[in-house]
Amino acid sequence: MSSLSREQASFLEAKFGKRVSFDRLERKLYSHDIASMPSMVRPIVGNTTPRAVVLIDSEEEVIDLVKW
Repeated sequence: MSSLSREQASFLEAKFGKRVSFDRLERKLYSHDIASMPSMVRPIVGNTTPRAVVLIDSEEEVIDLVKW
């Protein structure tokens, strides 16, 4: 997965302020739930680490992110 461009990161920072994170550890923590992914499935799914984590406050913010 490629990283976000500076323009994309700036958009997220402007829109969500302190509720967006690009921290590697935080992104890794949000890449899966508490269960571990079976080793046979991992190669099929690939890297699930997000490029950013956004803490959402409303349904409208979800809609904005999906449209973006």
